[in-house]
Amino acid sequence: MSINQFALQTAIYAKLSTDNNLTSTLGASVFDDIPEETPYPYVQLGEDTAIDYSTKDQTGSEVTVNIDVWSRYRGSLQAKNIMDRVHTLLHDSSLSVTGSNFINMRFEFSDIIRDPDGITRHGVMRFRAIMLG
Repeated sequence: MSINQFALQTAIYAKLSTDNNLTSTLGASVFDDIPEETPYPYVQLGEDTAIDYSTKDQTGSEVTVNIDVWSRYRGSLQAKNIMDRVHTLLHDSSLSVTGSNFINMRFEFSDIIRDPDGITRHGVMRFRAIMLG
């Protein structure tokens, strides 16, 4: 059994990057690695951590995934709207994760931080996914 972190990341990326509401209406591009000179706003697939979630009969993993939202809109409205959409797309979602029986994904927390430049808002969201092999 593999912990399938990259397969989960691929499924999350597909879910976010194909959502017209997120990418067109809210104007947020979705990235794993941010290209230079990328215009704001955008969503970045952040760091993740996996731990064992095996049962007596099956191997499995619990993966904690961070999603970062970046905005330069004055105030936090844009970042919060994007974070609301990400929450809608991922919390209790039905993702198809190659090589795993995806059980669920749950929202854990979010935070918005103003960067030292005084303009950029950095939203951090954390989700927990359970997968069995």
